[in-house]
Amino acid sequence: MFHNPISEYGRRLLDGAFNTESCLASELFIATCAFCFVYVAGGLIYRLYISPLSKFPGPKLAAATLWYEFYYDAVLKGQYTFKIQELHKRYGPIVRVSPNELHIDDPDFYHVLYSYSPGRDKYPYYLKPFDFPLSAFGTESHQAHRLRRGALNPFFSKRRVAQHEALVRRLVHKLCERLQHFHKAGKTVPLSLGYTCFATDLITSYVLNEDYQYLDAPGWLPHWGRALKALSEMVMVSRQITWVFQIFKCFPSSWAITLNPGLGLFFKLAERHQQKIDKIVTDRNRVSGNAEKQLSQGYTLVDQVLDSRLSSEEKTRDRLLQEVRSTTAAGVETTSNALSVITYHVLANPEKHRRLRDELLGLAGDRETEPNAQELDKLPYLTSVILEGLRLSYGVSTRLQRKSPNQTLQYKTYAIPPGTPVGMTSVFMHHNETIFPNSYEFVPERWLDLEERKRLERYLVSFGKGSRRCVGQSLAQTTLLVSIATIFRKFVLELQDTSKVDIEIGRDLFVPRPKNRESIGLQVIVKSEVNPGKEYQ
Repeated sequence: MFHNPISEYGRRLLDGAFNTESCLASELFIATCAFCFVYVAGGLIYRLYISPLSKFPGPKLAAATLWYEFYYDAVLKGQYTFKIQELHKRYGPIVRVSPNELHIDDPDFYHVLYSYSPGRDKYPYYLKPFDFPLSAFGTESHQAHRLRRGALNPFFSKRRVAQHEALVRRLVHKLCERLQHFHKAGKTVPLSLGYTCFATDLITSYVLNEDYQYLDAPGWLPHWGRALKALSEMVMVSRQITWVFQIFKCFPSSWAITLNPGLGLFFKLAERHQQKIDKIVTDRNRVSGNAEKQLSQGYTLVDQVLDSRLSSEEKTRDRLLQEVRSTTAAGVETTSNALSVITYHVLANPEKHRRLRDELLGLAGDRETEPNAQELDKLPYLTSVILEGLRLSYGVSTRLQRKSPNQTLQYKTYAIPPGTPVGMTSVFMHHNETIFPNSYEFVPERWLDLEERKRLERYLVSFGKGSRRCVGQSLAQTTLLVSIATIFRKFVLELQDTSKVDIEIGRDLFVPRPKNRESIGLQVIVKSEVNPGKEYQ
């Protein structure tokens, strides 16, 4: 066969070029792997041995990577709080729980960390999953938060809440009407679902002067409750995988609704919020002078922000929507959970139930006349029941981090560097046996002595403390007083298919959840309605 030297030479050139490219690709791959190894190894060495936090006690794995927390919270569904409790038993009152964060379990330090002055910043790692950076809740900087929170405070003041007590009563009466319907039909009452719908209607009515009528829905929208649970579980994932929510936003809402029908209510709620805000802004453009006196649709949180001294940049459409959404979200589950916890423990303890009933039915005057919140607040046992219920419902159950931006925080012999997020947890505070003996038991009697109550309230942190405490505290307290008093004056209830495991915290998903993820919470039957003219057994 004829041999072509030119072709042979060309093949050699091509083979050489191919081999060169292969070598370059291999070298690039090796270099990339080497860089990644050095980067990871260097990061681990820094976190474990060089970081200012390396001197703090705690497990090396937690100090090395956020995946430690991810495993307990995202994989095991809200278990890291309980793991941190174990770590404190092993390492002491201060523990490094992540590469960047410390946790303290010392009730007397709570008021140092959550102070009014000096101000504390929030930790963006915990804010990002909620996607409300323009709201007061989602504001990292203490200075920016002070301005935004100052605009909200008048709207949630004790005076204004007292002026809207009729709203609370109207919705409590609607809840009681639904209880009567369940009673007449001989059906079990899914009361936790009812409380969630009640809280949703109350918060939206108070904030936007618009009743969304969730209480009227058949079965009290069980998929709404499931959607809230699904979203709180998603928060555990998106803390580290921050692009989860961004990808979620890119998909049509119909896809999400197919996966979870309750999310349809979530999207609809956000849409209605936006429509209401747009309507308020349009209506305001038609009036002049004092908007609070002229607006026919009622004075809303949107009006409050627009009438505040905040700059025009703080009154944008996006910021108004985030403020409304974060405020309503914050009030629904915390309030409904507190109502469920209180109702369960009263019904589970016959002697405490009887004592509460006797106090409520012993009120002076006509039993058909309902006492107002101010009168109810003077009842020693009712208020003790509510305080104990708040203790066992925790408010927010997860740790809340604060940073001292410019100053070193001193905890005993430990100097905490400026900018270090430090967390504490209401669950640990409320189960500290030196302060609350038999802390897992429902003991309203611990609050009856007024001097002791004053001491214990220092460690009751269901609403937080300091400059970032819950803005809706007065509304929540009035709601609990009126709701519990009204329901236990009107009905004889009995627990049905509900035990402690359906109520007590078994998972920390920002808010407390039971161990059984399928539980629908508190269920009761209405044995009878109370005859105002005579005692009942």
